[in-house]
Amino acid sequence: MLLGLIREDKVLPLKLPGGASERIRKRIAESLSDPVRRISTSVDLPLSSDSKRVLTQGAEQADKLSHKSIDCGHLVLGLLRIENCAGATLLRDFGIDYEKYVEVVSDTFSPAPEVQRTFEQRESPPPSTSSLLGPILALQHLVDETLRHLQPYSDSYGDQRLRRKPWTRKEAFGHLVDWAITHQQWFARALTEPRLVAESYPLDEWVLAQQYRHYAVQDLVELWVSLNWLLIHVLAQIPEDKLDLTCRIGVQAPIPLSKLIERYVEHCEDVVAQILSHL
Repeated sequence: MLLGLIREDKVLPLKLPGGASERIRKRIAESLSDPVRRISTSVDLPLSSDSKRVLTQGAEQADKLSHKSIDCGHLVLGLLRIENCAGATLLRDFGIDYEKYVEVVSDTFSPAPEVQRTFEQRESPPPSTSSLLGPILALQHLVDETLRHLQPYSDSYGDQRLRRKPWTRKEAFGHLVDWAITHQQWFARALTEPRLVAESYPLDEWVLAQQYRHYAVQDLVELWVSLNWLLIHVLAQIPEDKLDLTCRIGVQAPIPLSKLIERYVEHCEDVVAQILSHL
C-alpha cells in the first residue's frame, strides 16, 4: 500500500526527504522474511486487514475535509491513522506525520485563487453544437486536473526537465501558452472568415526565444488556465456549419475546423501528461 502511494501520489514524494522513497522501498524489502509471491494481474490484489482499514480511514478523511473524491492524499492520511501499522511507522520515521499532512492534503484540494472555477460556476453558455461538447468537456477536465496536481508545487518543480522534450516543466507551460494564444486567434478567424490559412503551428523555438525558464511557474500555469477558459467560451460560440470550414496550417494538408479543435485538445493532453509525470 505504501509503495503504491509513493508511486501514484504526486505530492508525497516531494514531501519526503531526498532519497527517502528508495530507502523506504529497501526497508520494506528487508522486512520480508519470505520471497514475494507473484500475483496475476487478472485478479484483484488481496488486501491485508490493515490495508482495508486504510481504505476505510481514507474515505473518512475525505469526508472529514468535505472533499467529494478520495485521492492518494486521503489514503496517506488513512495510513497515518493506523497507529501500529508498519507503513505509518515508516512515514513517521521520514518526517511525515498526520497533523502536517492534513494541511498538505487540504491545500492540495483547495481551489486556486480565482482561476479554478467549474464550468457551471463560470456560467459559460452551452455549446452552439453538441458536436463540440466532447472537446469542451475534455479541455475543462484537463484544466481542473492540472490545477489540482500543480497547485502545491514551486519553481524548483517547474525547473525539472521533461523526458520527451528539451524543456523544463516551466518551459512546457510556456509552449502551451503559445498554443492557446495562437489557437484563440485561429478560432476567432474561423468564425469570421470563409477559410483559415496560417503559416505554421507555434514553433518550439519560441520557448527559448521568450525565456520562459525565467518566468514564475505559477504565473504560467494561471495564464494557461485563463486562456483555456477563454477558449472554452469561444468554442461554445462555434455553430455546426463552421465545423467543416477548411483550415490550412503551413504545408500540411487542409483539415476541417473540427479536426483543428480536436488536435489542439490532444496536444494539450500530451504535453500536460509529460508535465505531470514523475521524471
